Amino acid sequence: MVLCAVALILVLQAAQGVGVFPLCVVALLGVLSVTAPGTPAPAFLIVATAVAAVVVSENAFSVGVLALIPLVHLVHIGCALAAVIPGTARVHLSALRPAAVRFVLVQLVVAGLAGVAALVPETVTPAALEVLALLGGAALAVLATRLIMKRPQ
Repeated sequence: MVLCAVALILVLQAAQGVGVFPLCVVALLGVLSVTAPGTPAPAFLIVATAVAAVVVSENAFSVGVLALIPLVHLVHIGCALAAVIPGTARVHLSALRPAAVRFVLVQLVVAGLAGVAALVPETVTPAALEVLALLGGAALAVLATRLIMKRPQ
């Protein structure tokens, strides 16, 4: 799963015009992520992918850039699961359901945020939108705090 996501990341970045050296760095980090998922390699892969996308893309909302979001998230989730589940373990699909549900929910939220960000004018941000953003950030902080406090110890 992680190897397929890394391969798709490489294909998307090559199509966007990323140079050979950055592609080699991403490929090396991808191989390290697959072979050693419990190391910092997956985090470096995500950072390298983001930096390469920022450097070459002119539009943050292009299909290629937006397609990278679920792929790097899949790398993150896949490496996290591979790091804690032994290679010889038998895994029931029902055990992966919570991770799959969280993956889908996060992707829906990110797609919604990307849609809202695409609607924001590139000139001057209206004051009402800034206030709405501050209220949204405060609501997320309250929600995160409540989730942390309710978590079983």
